[in-house]
Amino acid sequence: MSGVRRVAGPLERRADWLAEKGAALARNPFRIGVIALSFGAFVVLAVIVTTLVSFGTKSYTAILEQTAGLRVGEDVEVHGVPVGSVKSIELDGNRVRVGFVMNGDIKVGNQSKAAVKVATLLGTHYLAVEPAGDGQIGTIPIERTSVPFNLQDVLEKGTGNLEKLDPVLLAKALTETSKTLTATSQNIGPALTGIARLSEAVEKRSDQTGDLLAAARSVTDQLSSSSADIVSLMKQSNLVLEEITSRRAAIHSLLVETTSLASSLDQIIDRTRADMGPALRQLNQVIAILRSQEGTLKDVMDSMAPTVRYLANATGNGPWGDLWLQEPALPPDDLSCRTGGC
Repeated sequence: MSGVRRVAGPLERRADWLAEKGAALARNPFRIGVIALSFGAFVVLAVIVTTLVSFGTKSYTAILEQTAGLRVGEDVEVHGVPVGSVKSIELDGNRVRVGFVMNGDIKVGNQSKAAVKVATLLGTHYLAVEPAGDGQIGTIPIERTSVPFNLQDVLEKGTGNLEKLDPVLLAKALTETSKTLTATSQNIGPALTGIARLSEAVEKRSDQTGDLLAAARSVTDQLSSSSADIVSLMKQSNLVLEEITSRRAAIHSLLVETTSLASSLDQIIDRTRADMGPALRQLNQVIAILRSQEGTLKDVMDSMAPTVRYLANATGNGPWGDLWLQEPALPPDDLSCRTGGC
C-alpha cells in the first residue's frame, strides 16, 4: 500500500492554480491597482450608458414656436398616459427644437401632432403627442404643433397699449358705463340669462350645427364643381331668349292673322246663317227618310252584290262581255243557212 501514487483530481488542480495566481498577485500590487481601476471605470461607464440610453424607446423631434415653459425631464403623454420624457430643448433659428423619447411600441405616423400642455398651476408642463397617419415620422413639423396661452406675454404686450390710453377719458367712459349698467340692472340679469341659455343650446346642438355646416360646405363644393355647367346652362337660356325675341315679330303677325281669320269666319257665319238653317233642316229630313228605308236599302244591296260580281267577271277579260245562253236562244250561222236564211 505504501507504494501506490496518489493522482490529484480536477478540483484540486484548479485550486492549486488559483492559489498560485493569488500568490503571484499578492507579490504584484501594481497589477491589483490596475485591475481595480479598470473595474471601477467599467462600472461608471455602465451607469452613464444606462442613464443616457433608453432601452425599448424611440427618439423623436418636435418643432415649436416657443418652449412655453416646457423643461427637460418633463413627461410626454399620449391620451393622458405618460409614455416618455423630454430629453433636449434647443434653439433652431426663430424656432425651438424639442427632442423626446417614447415607448417603441407606439406608432407615430406622418400626421401626428404635438402640443405643450399645462399640467398644474405650479408651472409644470408636459408634451402631449397625438399619433395619427401612416408610416413613421421622426420630426413633427411646426404646422402640427401648438403651445398654450401665455398670460405673461399678453400682459407685456398689453401694458404698452394701456399706457397709450387717456386715463381721464377712460375714467369718464367707465363712469358712464357704470351709470348705464346701474340704470339697466333689471334688464341685464334676464339678458345674461338668455345669453347663457343660448350658449347651452348652441353647445347641445354643436353636433347638428357641425353637420349643417358640413352639408352647406358640401352644397357649396357641388355648386363650385358645377359652375361650368351652370354657366353653360345660362348661356343656352340666353340663346333661347334671343331666339324668342327675334321671333316676336313673327309670333305677333301670326296672332294678328289668326284674329283676322276668326273675325272673317264670324262674319261668314252671320251672313250665311239664313241659308244654312233651311239647308240643315232639309238635310235632317233626308237623313230621316234614309233611316226609315234602311231595311229596303240593305235588301237591295244584298241582291245587287251577286249581280255586280257576275258582271265584273263577264267584263274582266277585255273590252267585251262574255255571255252564255242555252240553245236555241241564238241559233248558229250554219243552221240558219240550212233553213234558207243565207
